[in-house]
Amino acid sequence: MKKLGVILVVSLFLMSIAGCTTPGQRASAAETSADHTVLQTSTEETSIEATMPEVTMPEVIIPEITIPETSAEETTVSSISFQDVEETVYAKSNVNIRSEASTDSEVLDVLKKGSSIQRTGTSDDWSRVRYQDRDCYIAASYLTQDKPAETTAAVTNPSGSSETGINHGGGDILIAIDAGHQEQQMKDKEPNGPGSSTMKAKVTSGTSGVSTGNAEYKINLKVALLLRDELLSRGYSVVMTRETNNVSISNVERAQVANDSGADALIRIHCNSADSSSVKGALGICQTSSNAYCGNIYSECLKLTKAVLKGHCNATGVANTGIWETDTMTGTNWCQVPNTIIEMGYMSNASEDELMGTGEFQRNAAKGIADGIDAYFGR
Repeated sequence: MKKLGVILVVSLFLMSIAGCTTPGQRASAAETSADHTVLQTSTEETSIEATMPEVTMPEVIIPEITIPETSAEETTVSSISFQDVEETVYAKSNVNIRSEASTDSEVLDVLKKGSSIQRTGTSDDWSRVRYQDRDCYIAASYLTQDKPAETTAAVTNPSGSSETGINHGGGDILIAIDAGHQEQQMKDKEPNGPGSSTMKAKVTSGTSGVSTGNAEYKINLKVALLLRDELLSRGYSVVMTRETNNVSISNVERAQVANDSGADALIRIHCNSADSSSVKGALGICQTSSNAYCGNIYSECLKLTKAVLKGHCNATGVANTGIWETDTMTGTNWCQVPNTIIEMGYMSNASEDELMGTGEFQRNAAKGIADGIDAYFGR
């Protein structure tokens, strides 16, 4: 009995040294079934979790996002304010014509040094220009209003004076363009035709708008400049009788610019007027077949007049009132190349006067006249 007690005491002592627990304090075995395993946890697991070391989560640092500022080159046309203008400008050097006011935009073409183009808007860095019947953009620093000296060529006129035809190189077909009238009329007389005893004023200032008060000579020039650019974009060469309003060029001198330059055709741009304010529509003018001075080119002039008048009316929507054949026009009688006068509409009619004063009409008129020239030359 004494021996049994000693054994029991030793056993208890050994168990305490080994850290064993009593059966009631021990975690029971995991119960396993064919489908799943369930772990039964005793109350001691609570004390174990309490003594586990604290886990510190690392601080998450969100990087600061900086939105880049838009550079000047990336600025699009929507954020640029343009001041409307209507003027002819020239390239100082070869320069890109772009689809948007941005150096990242598409390059549509290259405007060659000395070439002209119509500017319709200005900003600090960009010019809005009209190219192939749409708004395009050129860096403003590459353009100037100063006409390059090499674009002019002297022409000797019947009066013996030296006049200037303004030449723009392009293709093998040369079109002369005369914007009818000018700011200051020339009341001195000149022969109505070569050797004619009939004398007429050298040039008048034209009519004016009954509603707008617009001067005809200004509308004529705006369309003439747009036509010049349209023809150059289509591969023609162009010679202009004038590119400003403050000139002194007679009707004989205008015809002689076309003759001496060797132009393939002369287009004379005008607006009409009538005593009745109800008269409206576009009119073409050429000589008669019996004209004593230029009857030999009547058939070509008639063909050109029909083509230009049709193109103009199709593009602008103005009514086609037909062709007037007359031998009273000094500029026609002196011209030795196929030529026509296009009367774009009546400034004595309020609605057509207002219409012709719009930029849209002027662009459409230039395009339509160019379409007629294409048709005449079979292009």
